[in-house]
Amino acid sequence: MPFAPKPNTALLIVGHGSTENPDSSTPYFDHAAEIRKRNIFAEVHVCFWKEEPSMREALFMIDAPEVYIVPDFISEGYFTQDVIPRELGLDGPTTQRDGKTLHYCLPVGVHSSMTGLILKRAKEVAPEADPADTTLIITGHGTGLNQNSTKAIKDQADLIAASGAGYALVTDAYMEEQPFIADWDKMADTKNVVVVPFFISDGLHSYQDIPVMLGLESEVGPAASQTDVFRHNPNLLRGKNLYYSSAIGTEPLMADVILDQVADFDTKHNPAPPTPVDAETLPALLKKLIRSGVRQIGQIEIQRDLCEFSYALHHIDDEDFATQPAYGGLDHYHGPDMARDISTYAEDGEYRFTKGKINLKRGWIMTLDNETELLRALDHFYPACTALFIRHQDGSLPIEDLREKLARQTGMYRFARSISDAGAQELVRKVCGPAHNCAKKILWKLDENTPLEDNEASRFNGIAGNAPENETIPLVCREACNHFVAECRKAAKAEFDAKAAATA
Repeated sequence: MPFAPKPNTALLIVGHGSTENPDSSTPYFDHAAEIRKRNIFAEVHVCFWKEEPSMREALFMIDAPEVYIVPDFISEGYFTQDVIPRELGLDGPTTQRDGKTLHYCLPVGVHSSMTGLILKRAKEVAPEADPADTTLIITGHGTGLNQNSTKAIKDQADLIAASGAGYALVTDAYMEEQPFIADWDKMADTKNVVVVPFFISDGLHSYQDIPVMLGLESEVGPAASQTDVFRHNPNLLRGKNLYYSSAIGTEPLMADVILDQVADFDTKHNPAPPTPVDAETLPALLKKLIRSGVRQIGQIEIQRDLCEFSYALHHIDDEDFATQPAYGGLDHYHGPDMARDISTYAEDGEYRFTKGKINLKRGWIMTLDNETELLRALDHFYPACTALFIRHQDGSLPIEDLREKLARQTGMYRFARSISDAGAQELVRKVCGPAHNCAKKILWKLDENTPLEDNEASRFNGIAGNAPENETIPLVCREACNHFVAECRKAAKAEFDAKAAATA
């Protein structure tokens, strides 16, 4: 059945993200782009736990009064049951918050349509393998944090085993709990073994860790997008034909699973249609800013009415090229979609997981037809920063102090909470500000009563280059970034070790 359009509604796709692997977030953007092309929702956005925009910033980017939130996660577990509801302030299937109606759907991995995707992927990766002489292994992470984290994988194995697909054996295996994926050959009596990673992306686990556990690689290698694909199926290994697929979340049809979860939510909860809000939209407010003379954000210059296009974006150091015939040889992109690719890596190949870094590469120009495209491009280059500045400008932007941010950290990052005030102040000097490649203006304090000490980083105004303040959208930092949190953990550990050594 065709999915009925929701013209007053936004879709928010939530992912994990990574500060280390640039491929971790790619499928989420791919799923969003595919759904956006179908013109079902007024807006389609993504947000992350470990990348920008954060879950706490995502709702500032949305104009629509109704938002469907779909966790692009493989299972119901710690993140979908604890982290996402906490970060987005959800109190049930439907939450009324800040003038918006938020509907929280189930994660994609538990939907029944995932079974068909796994079978499709297994057939694609091993078309010549006879299922009757093939073991199909669905593999995931495994964790002690939440028992539900493995339920989706076990359920899929059971569904496929009962589906009549004809595999000699269908089973589950994990990285960090039994049965271990490293023992894949001991699970199979068949000549062929097909392993399908039950992850959303080809990130650290599916592309780097599991290949070592399988014996395909001797050591962890680069990210998927930075190396030749090693999967030359079949791999003759341990006396068997091993077929290894990419993560199930990279399947383009995952976009349909996301829509299936929205449709299932409507069937189960039958929410009332949203009431359109008569308020200025973010694209309209951005247009006002540009018409008032604003022409820069971060390291990007915004030009109006360049040639036949309403807007053009380019690096601030490429202005002399941009106005020449054929844009002075700059690589020309029309539309906002390439903005993420341009902003992912610096000139030297460094992964820019924090987009506020002052190392945006040069050599490109992007032409755009309207303010909606302009906003989407800017949200790729500097996630949420336009909306955050607009809210900060009118005095309605809530700020989260460092202690609040650290108190929400989980897993190994919990240790960051123990950093001393003096250690945190020193870390601002060592990590933040333009001297350390960050172009963001810090708005947060250590806690409600402890401001940041005066230094180059704490007083920086968020403007790269020498543009006048009235012509620039500063990059505002309303909460400490994940890089800073990671550094807090390291500093807290160093403080702990120093105290232990002093009392030994």
